[in-house]
Amino acid sequence: MIKNAATRFMRRTWAFGLAALFLASAQDARAADKVRVDHDSWQLFCAASKPGEAQDCEIHQLLSNEKKKLAAGMYLIRRGSGSVLMVRVPLGVLLSKNMMLQIDNGIGTDALTFLRCDTNGCLAQMPATAPLLDSLRKNSAVTLTMYADANTPIPVKFTLKGFAAAEKALADRPR
Repeated sequence: MIKNAATRFMRRTWAFGLAALFLASAQDARAADKVRVDHDSWQLFCAASKPGEAQDCEIHQLLSNEKKKLAAGMYLIRRGSGSVLMVRVPLGVLLSKNMMLQIDNGIGTDALTFLRCDTNGCLAQMPATAPLLDSLRKNSAVTLTMYADANTPIPVKFTLKGFAAAEKALADRPR
């Protein structure tokens, strides 16, 4: 009787150990399918939809408010042979007025058009043209201006410190 109880205990312990080993290796495989590298204020992030698949990569900078909630995010995402600049802003912004992107009080564009809003905020995007990327690499800050209403601008400043290195790391990643 004692021998049978000990055998059952050993089998359960062995089975639990195998299950734990399997789960740990599965977590390691998932971790291997993700990449996160900081480049000053910008982060390279890559993840595969399924283990073993090619990774989708982006660089981003996320800004939090005083309550540590995401206030805005700027993303450079590879799409085909080009890239797209995307911005996520909070709900409650005026959607009928495009956002203004101004780089170091120089290049300005209002070509960020809203795509959709969900519970996490509103997304806008624009093509990441060669002149835009070159300007982002060479400057120190970009100000995104959205509007609460037609006459109330809300400027949000992103630093470009680390953008050039992060963008190069993104370009160097296999597609």
